[in-house]
Amino acid sequence: MEIFNYIEQFLVDDSPLLDAVQNISDGRDAPPTIGRQAGKLLSLLVRLSGARRVLELGTSGGYGTIWLGEALRATGGRLWSVELNEEALVDARRHIAQAKLGHIVELIHGDAAQVVETLEGPFDMIVQDSQKALYPQLLSRCVELTRVGGLIVADDTLFVPMGVAEKFAAPIHRYNEMIFADPRLYSTILPIGDGVALSLKLRD
Repeated sequence: MEIFNYIEQFLVDDSPLLDAVQNISDGRDAPPTIGRQAGKLLSLLVRLSGARRVLELGTSGGYGTIWLGEALRATGGRLWSVELNEEALVDARRHIAQAKLGHIVELIHGDAAQVVETLEGPFDMIVQDSQKALYPQLLSRCVELTRVGGLIVADDTLFVPMGVAEKFAAPIHRYNEMIFADPRLYSTILPIGDGVALSLKLRD
């Protein structure tokens, strides 16, 4: 799209590794990455909020993880990132090491639905990019784990108008309904990448 191409000309990656990580994911059967525009948004949100404790659900090959990690390097924070796919996690571990973010990023191998029950909050920001069926299922726990004034950010939230297959789009639509109906949250959706939903936690 012409608008997106216009924006892209201005965006500079936070790490020289990001292009290579993106190309690896694009070139094989691997979990998709969030894309440069969404990555830049995540980095901006961390820096703008001064976030120091961030949880990422869905590491994939580490593309979004590097964006978050570089921002947390600036704020003096830490990132916990959860991924179920072993092959993707191997890639992510290598990319995190190459980016010299090992002291900032803790990679967790496991099912996000199980892992979130073992974590202790509060987090300043939670990034939801795990299996789409888990979006509505994990929302309540994500709200619990987020501090008042913190953010829940979800990727791929415009699957319905994009015509993505029902099995992926239906849980995303349910998630969107839930965040807009939840009185604890103040939400919007930005048409960045495949859609990014932002939810500010107003109260417990």
